[in-house]
Amino acid sequence: MAKQIVALLQARTDSTRLPGKVLKKLLDTPMIIHELHRISKSKYITELILATSDEASDDDLSQVIIHHGFNIYRGSKNNVLKRFIDALKKLNLNDDDIVVRLTGDCPVHDSKIIDETISAFLETDCDYLTNSVKPIYPDGLDVEVFTYASLKMANKLTKKPSQVEHATPFIRDSGLFKTVNLLKKEVYPQWRLTVDEPEDFIVIEKIYNHFGNNNFSLTDIISYLEKNPDIININSHINRNEGYLKSVEEDLRQKDT
Repeated sequence: MAKQIVALLQARTDSTRLPGKVLKKLLDTPMIIHELHRISKSKYITELILATSDEASDDDLSQVIIHHGFNIYRGSKNNVLKRFIDALKKLNLNDDDIVVRLTGDCPVHDSKIIDETISAFLETDCDYLTNSVKPIYPDGLDVEVFTYASLKMANKLTKKPSQVEHATPFIRDSGLFKTVNLLKKEVYPQWRLTVDEPEDFIVIEKIYNHFGNNNFSLTDIISYLEKNPDIININSHINRNEGYLKSVEEDLRQKDT
């Protein structure tokens, strides 16, 4: 029996740095819808679910997702790990079925890069594989692939707030799982093609306006930005993974109190 490969795209609308960012429009369409369409071109993914919170603040997001015909699950706001587990329960997965974690602030995600990471996982004897611990691509093209069994174990054993908020750190860091970093030549890992800050959205908006659709690839983006380096400089001062790093700092503060 073929393995199920389920992509969970986590998103909320109450971002502190850029509130409502996932519903900000690119070419008159919410950026989260562009991202869902781009992910759905994957050749491997058998199920795609937008996983958001059950808070009233995400009602509009839920309505938009449903209106555009995509699957949605609503669960715990801060315990994203539990949200993932609950979203997957209805699918009757086997332990060796595969979960792909993606985040809703990446409107230029490339299905070919997602499939590249899934393919590497399928060809490797491991529990978890990613292209982002040692970043290969620009921020905004991160992919994590892992077994359903490892996610369930993490849900049972993890305690730190940062680990439940970001779903996968326990799998990566506990030493209980075989984890692998995708090995490939780096392709502008210093660039930011994600949306956390207003400057990030300016960069993404310029990319979408240039192409006039959402059918471009990372190769197309690189060709455009190499000719227009001033664009990528707009957000070059922002650190990668600021949200996760802040969560880890909060763990340490709680430990010291």
